[in-house]
Amino acid sequence: MREHPALVTDVARGRPGAWGALAARGIVTFRDGAGRKPTDGERRAIWAALWARAHGSPPEGGTPD
Repeated sequence: MREHPALVTDVARGRPGAWGALAARGIVTFRDGAGRKPTDGERRAIWAALWARAHGSPPEGGTPD
């Protein structure tokens, strides 16, 4: 999210296509770091965390930075 602050803002504002772009970036970032595709559960957790942060709340069980 730090690498794409404008995209996060666009998601929060509801710009069409922004959520899909941010969600894809999250998956690509995971894949690049882990060297594999995320499992279904990991993918859902990535999306939930991104959605929560883009809308100003910490991911479930987490704290804001």
